[in-house]
Amino acid sequence: MQSIAHTYPTYETLAEAQACTDFAADRRRVAPVQHYATYHEVAGVATRRAGGWTFQGDGGADTWLVSYKDVDLVLLGRCDLADAQREADTLAGGLAANVCGRR
Repeated sequence: MQSIAHTYPTYETLAEAQACTDFAADRRRVAPVQHYATYHEVAGVATRRAGGWTFQGDGGADTWLVSYKDVDLVLLGRCDLADAQREADTLAGGLAANVCGRR
């Protein structure tokens, strides 16, 4: 049986090796899912947790733990997807260009 030679990266310094390891570890972390939301007429961000949602109002320091069954929590859209779409719309000329059909 033939063996396949593996090439392993060589690092000039210990700091370079540590930076590469840190980058790999960061890629494995999963960020919690966040949604723009309203809760009792307060706008903010809801973050999914094991027991439900945590809600933090815009500009507020208070955080509330909200049940999955609470009808007062209204999820408006995932933050990452909404922010990406806003950036794409801006690059395409803004909302007015999209509505008027100009590109």
